[in-house]
Amino acid sequence: MGAQTAATKGAPAGAAPAAGGNPFWEVTNLFAQKNKQGSVSGLQLAAAAVDGGGQINAGNFLRGLRLLIRSSGGVGGTVQPDAPFSMIQRVGIQNTDGAEILYNAIGGYAHLQRQRYMRPWLRDPSQGYDYSATVNPSGTLFLQPEVRQQLGVLENTDTRSQYQWSQTIAPVGSVVAAPTTAPTVSVTPYVDMWAQPDNEDLEKIPNQRIPAGANLQTKTRHQVFVLNAAGSSNNFLSTLTGNAVRCMILIVRDSNGARQDYLSDPISWQLDSRNLGSLSPDIVFQWMEDFYSPYNGRTRPTGVYVFPRFYSPGEMFGQGWLYTANSTQLYWESTTAAGAVNMPGTVELLQEEVYAVGPVDPQLIDL
Repeated sequence: MGAQTAATKGAPAGAAPAAGGNPFWEVTNLFAQKNKQGSVSGLQLAAAAVDGGGQINAGNFLRGLRLLIRSSGGVGGTVQPDAPFSMIQRVGIQNTDGAEILYNAIGGYAHLQRQRYMRPWLRDPSQGYDYSATVNPSGTLFLQPEVRQQLGVLENTDTRSQYQWSQTIAPVGSVVAAPTTAPTVSVTPYVDMWAQPDNEDLEKIPNQRIPAGANLQTKTRHQVFVLNAAGSSNNFLSTLTGNAVRCMILIVRDSNGARQDYLSDPISWQLDSRNLGSLSPDIVFQWMEDFYSPYNGRTRPTGVYVFPRFYSPGEMFGQGWLYTANSTQLYWESTTAAGAVNMPGTVELLQEEVYAVGPVDPQLIDL
């Protein structure tokens, strides 16, 4: 379903009480605590992957889960190009009923690009004080369903029905090839929340207790296509339709898993009978630079093609969400570059979607 329809438009859910009530954003505060389940400590990376995760602490309104990755003791070897977050083979957040919110099939490197390009107003993790792409990987991944202004925040107040998170720590070879000594790692999850306000303030003025953005929810999914041999045509038909799409990222790799700029001119982008563009890679990269330049830029990694479909109010720039139905045909066509080697490769589509679960505040549309 689309995030804004005739059925869902109307008075904002959780709107500020009448007669001068306090809106949620004025009376809440940020809150964080270490998650009770899923911490990893003193794990030396080895040949086997290690699964983990658990329940997310209940309470307040959930922004997301921060994974603080730290390590020490690693010596020698060759650091892999997708390190440090290639240490996370899979990671995700599940709803209280087990449905995926951030799909667990997505790896740490793709989540890094999600964070960089779908939440550009936040710190670029690769520029963080704790980022280290070395034999001793370090950094922070923020698994964030919330977009901003509480859009997509999760009501997390019921201890009987808790959200879950899951992760798989990758084998050592995903981080560093042939180390003399493999690193010993820790992963510490922290819950990031908006606090639930009191019923009223000290002057007895009522507080809005549920943020309007809770009626718009997000999910992040992915799909993997085959990239055909050099000089061959490709049709990347998305099956991830049915909601409003706010950003899409294509990550292109060869048969060895190395990221490559292997999409050639033109990249045709189609929505049913509407042509969204017949683009050269240069134009895709130009659009990326235009959109992300206000956020201290984003140096594009090799093999990453971003198609943002949201609006930046501060810069008054961007596009509206791309609305789709289950029957929508959304696809890209491009010929594999003539000089491509190590084929066939893959193209991973990483996509964030928005959908309504109640009446929608119009001010949150297209953020």
